[in-house]
Amino acid sequence: MSQFKGSYFAPALAKIHSQAFNEAWSEDTFTSLLNLPTTIGWGDEFGFLLASDLGDSMEILTLAILPQHRRKGLASQLIQEMCDWALKHKKKAIFLEVAEDNKPAKHLYIKTGFTQTGKRLDYYKKGDIRVNAICMTLSL
Repeated sequence: MSQFKGSYFAPALAKIHSQAFNEAWSEDTFTSLLNLPTTIGWGDEFGFLLASDLGDSMEILTLAILPQHRRKGLASQLIQEMCDWALKHKKKAIFLEVAEDNKPAKHLYIKTGFTQTGKRLDYYKKGDIRVNAICMTLSL
């Protein structure tokens, strides 16, 4: 895994994201995010984690793994690399939101130490339905 910054990576991230999610982000969205000085990413050609540096904390913006490379420890490794970076930079917590119906992701986050701290009703739109977001926090 390697750390990355900059919009140069937007096309590759958009491609992975489109294979990982039904409601994928566009290349323009990744370009905009990666042009922000607060956005940091970790990953390789099989998946990535994109986060925002919020000063004394961080927020996971998205975590995408190609379907054929899931359940091989890549997501856990990406979270660990981000946590290592966060600790080195004296961050106190990491936040995220995950769809309530995304059981594999919720299991991953719980396994890596996150706890549920809230809920956003009808946060995600999935086709014609709305799904709650579970807010989670990892204290460092």
